[in-house]
Amino acid sequence: MNQHTAYSELPYFRRLKGFTLIELLVVLAIIGLLAALLFPVFSRAREAARGLSCLSNEKQIGTALLLYLQDYDETYPMSRLPDATHPTSGCMAPSPLWNPSDQLEGSSINWKREIAPYIKNLQIFDCPSNTYAWYQGGFNGTMGGESNWAYPRSQWLPASYAYNGAFFHEAVPPCWYGEPRVRPRYLAEISAPAQLLWVIESRYNYPDLGNWFLTLTAPDGRGGLGAFQSHNGAINFLFADGHAKRLKLAATCMQHLWTDVYPDPEDSCKDVSQIPPEYR
Repeated sequence: MNQHTAYSELPYFRRLKGFTLIELLVVLAIIGLLAALLFPVFSRAREAARGLSCLSNEKQIGTALLLYLQDYDETYPMSRLPDATHPTSGCMAPSPLWNPSDQLEGSSINWKREIAPYIKNLQIFDCPSNTYAWYQGGFNGTMGGESNWAYPRSQWLPASYAYNGAFFHEAVPPCWYGEPRVRPRYLAEISAPAQLLWVIESRYNYPDLGNWFLTLTAPDGRGGLGAFQSHNGAINFLFADGHAKRLKLAATCMQHLWTDVYPDPEDSCKDVSQIPPEYR
């Protein structure tokens, strides 16, 4: 064939050099549609894996707490304990219908510090999904856990897990039961350990979160996020008998899991319909 043969005279299959613009746009549209369908699936799968890791953390925390319970004659570690600058006290709440409060808030010793000797790797206190684990806020603007201000950085603890404050807060006995002083809780006080929340996923640096946090937002007020870390809308909970499972936040109220046979004057579950969108 003459090298000067016109392009239009070449066979059709030899004239095809690439995609037309329309064909390219169609391919890109298909790729975009597939990405839009698959990325949320991949994201949920990744979050589910992180949720399982977090659930494993809670089970290990539960094992440490049960060992403590055995060593201390069926006495649970207090949410906060007295130190040199935080003495024991009675109730400091303005009324019995308020969430519990006392002079131990901001203490350098709490339940996490108490069970640390039973734990080989303190990384179990860090939930892989919790972007607030080292948030600088909460009590005294502390980064991570409330007690970190009293320790070198190498001994800081993240803020991913908290006691169920509606039962295990040290000021519940004086604030809600009329007792004179703060104190720990005892196994004998619980009639159904398998139906009582013990440890909860948290975005705050406090050592406990009560059900009065149900309707609150994340520490930085980010829209749609609440006080409790979740995984695809559900939260990992450790129960007082040591088992852990995932539940929707509203289910904790419907199943009455925040307290046992004792009254809950706060009764924050009455506002469960107002929980942040992430849990619905």
